[in-house]
Amino acid sequence: MKPLFRKVQIMPEQSFSVNKDFVPFFYNHWHYHPEIEIVHIFEGTGTLLVGNGVRSFKENDLIMIGPNVPHFFRSDPHYFEQNSTLMSRSVVIHFNPNFLGDGFMKIPESISLNELFQKAKKGLLVGGPVREKVGVLMEEMLHTTGIDKVIQLLNILSYIASSEDVTDLSKTEFNVSLDEYNTRRIDMIYSFSLNNFAREITLEEVAEVANISVNSFCRYFKTHTRKTYFQFLQELRIGHACKLLAGEKLSISQVAFESGFNNLSHFNRSFKSLMQMKPQAYQRLYRQK
Repeated sequence: MKPLFRKVQIMPEQSFSVNKDFVPFFYNHWHYHPEIEIVHIFEGTGTLLVGNGVRSFKENDLIMIGPNVPHFFRSDPHYFEQNSTLMSRSVVIHFNPNFLGDGFMKIPESISLNELFQKAKKGLLVGGPVREKVGVLMEEMLHTTGIDKVIQLLNILSYIASSEDVTDLSKTEFNVSLDEYNTRRIDMIYSFSLNNFAREITLEEVAEVANISVNSFCRYFKTHTRKTYFQFLQELRIGHACKLLAGEKLSISQVAFESGFNNLSHFNRSFKSLMQMKPQAYQRLYRQK
């Protein structure tokens, strides 16, 4: 279940890259690269996997992913519909941790950057005022050149390093290596799960997708993700439920059913266990905004 190594394109005359994605949908393979990645989602919703963490992404999210941390962005299913007019937009920065040289990272003033890069090995979701400031700077960087561009990146990193509203995206750090066969396997498992989580899924089904026996699949999945497949599936379902509670005028029972739960009591228990609050309380938080 190893991710694909991805070669990030940084031009020879640049020390890092800043790119704008304006596409109908985000769809990435599970992959990693030695560059640190900062992503600001300007438009779009979907599912984000970082390491062994699963959560949804939405408009205005700011995400920082450390070097060689496997990750996977995929837009929600309605973005893939044939007649969809929805668009997804983001700005993405890629840079090597020592893009200013090994010496720079050893000076006393770089302590906070070293600490930030260490934290980013689990992936970070940044919120609060810093998210807004960084989003503006990232948009401006698309039109900035020379030393001013470097200064803006350092400002972004300084803002994130000083933020008090930062959430880990993965519970553990990951060490990865290139394995094309296992990359295809995890892609198939994740794609199958994302396409089918709203219905009952059996271990026999997903093991068949992975082309291994049920017992082998259970060991395989837990060895590489530090969780069972059904724990992963439950996180997908609760993440989808959060989006419905925040954005749709649905009853709790409707949300439960559309998220793959056939039992309302089970949904309530699962939601509270993962989100530390009841679905009703989560829904009220967004309806008050």
